[in-house]
Amino acid sequence: MNPIRKHTNQLFASKGCDIDAALSQAQEIIESLPSDSKASAYTALMVFVNTAANAFDQAQGPSPEKLAVQDMVRSMVSRQLDDWVACNLESAIEGWMDNNLSDQLDNVLDDKVRDWMNDNLEGMMEGEALCEAIRDAFRNNLTLSIC
Repeated sequence: MNPIRKHTNQLFASKGCDIDAALSQAQEIIESLPSDSKASAYTALMVFVNTAANAFDQAQGPSPEKLAVQDMVRSMVSRQLDDWVACNLESAIEGWMDNNLSDQLDNVLDDKVRDWMNDNLEGMMEGEALCEAIRDAFRNNLTLSIC
């Protein structure tokens, strides 16, 4: 939306889109004023010009400086968030594994070892002694990778 449009008046002419021509005409009119009025007229004109320039810049989008600051802030927040997530996620995974995974693995291994022994080694050795030996072997040599 054009912030200047609501202040236009159809009783006065326009220089189209030629701002230089409009400023030249305004300066010519100001120069034709009595000396004691020129300073006030130039002040009013330049306040309007400066304000219009700011409004135009804002309408074009954020300044390069503002974009650079936004990028810098996003980058810092992203780094902090990545560090926080990495630290807390690693801790959460370790906690879950300590509380859940080792018990589940023990249960699965106990069941698998018992089933294997029942199917393959029945009568060869005392069942519980062999089961415990195999279970210990699995516990000491088992490596778990989570990808």
